[in-house]
Amino acid sequence: MRGQEGLQIACVYHRNQLTRLELTNMGPIRLYRMSEALARRGHRVDIITNLPEEPRFHTPRLREVSFPFVRWDHYDIVTTFFHEGFESLLAEGGGDHPFVISELGSVVGSEQTPGVHFFGSVRERLFATQKEIARRSRIVTILTDRSVALWRSEHGSSIPVLLVPTGVDAEIPDAGANPYPAFGVNGPVALFAGNLYNKAEQGEVNLIWQDRLNRLGFELRRHGVSLVAMGSGETEILDRRAVLHVGEVDADKVWDFQRYALAGIVLAQGPIQDNESSKIYYYLRTGLPVVCERGVPNAWLIEQTGCGAVVDYDDVKGFAEAVSRKKDAPSDHRVAELMASEHSWDARAALYDPILAEVSERY
Repeated sequence: MRGQEGLQIACVYHRNQLTRLELTNMGPIRLYRMSEALARRGHRVDIITNLPEEPRFHTPRLREVSFPFVRWDHYDIVTTFFHEGFESLLAEGGGDHPFVISELGSVVGSEQTPGVHFFGSVRERLFATQKEIARRSRIVTILTDRSVALWRSEHGSSIPVLLVPTGVDAEIPDAGANPYPAFGVNGPVALFAGNLYNKAEQGEVNLIWQDRLNRLGFELRRHGVSLVAMGSGETEILDRRAVLHVGEVDADKVWDFQRYALAGIVLAQGPIQDNESSKIYYYLRTGLPVVCERGVPNAWLIEQTGCGAVVDYDDVKGFAEAVSRKKDAPSDHRVAELMASEHSWDARAALYDPILAEVSERY
């Protein structure tokens, strides 16, 4: 057994990822947070990036290594994050590693299926990658039951599938000042935090969400609430009279945008949706009430905690009314504590323990 040394694990995301960490997108978030959690569990973890510098340590068991320095045969396990991570592994010559764990953020079908909101050539490229994942991976991790069912219908049951939803930070920065007045916003705020996508990858969702935010923003104004959107994505049709888009925000500052908001906004990608919304975990981590459209798989968290409301898909009027009702709702610190204890990245990393113990016993 490896014992106290732990396993040597490589965690791979996008070979063309920007050198600065963009923690408003779930790919980089999951890469770094799961890597940190695995290192805390006693393993030696390398985050594989496109940084040109020499390998550098974050902690004694966690370092960042650029692709030119990687020797794939030095690792007991290679974990790839989302389709892009596996594509990077293939492009960088690591596709024949004997123990690859592929973490998928989405699953697509060979044909268009309800609940999957990738279309045309984008869906075809993702499915081609999935076929390689099914051929080369020892284990696949997936976020939702709907996506697990789709994976098995397309790729069979020969590869073990592990359900590993999104996690959330157990430790977060102390509260700072209200960030909204600096943008000229005073009074109650409804916050949409996260990626709005772009035309190249999910153009249909991007246009639907921009239109929805415009209509919702005007409706919220009737209730005396400002709508603020934060994060990456194309925003050329957002109406500035209805929605203030503040762009990407430093990871440590995101928490204050949530703390000083009235409610967190979650839009569904369609009436049926396979993918969960990572926003829900992060909103609830600060005890922020969540108003979410029906159809999002992890909307059950809102109902379980009682922190927010689930409304019908594309019911803008009902959505705005649900947000407005949160003006009189008292904050509940128990929700934040529940998220930290039960849905942390450490709790998610613990799901890998039986697999990693089995690998460790081989050495």
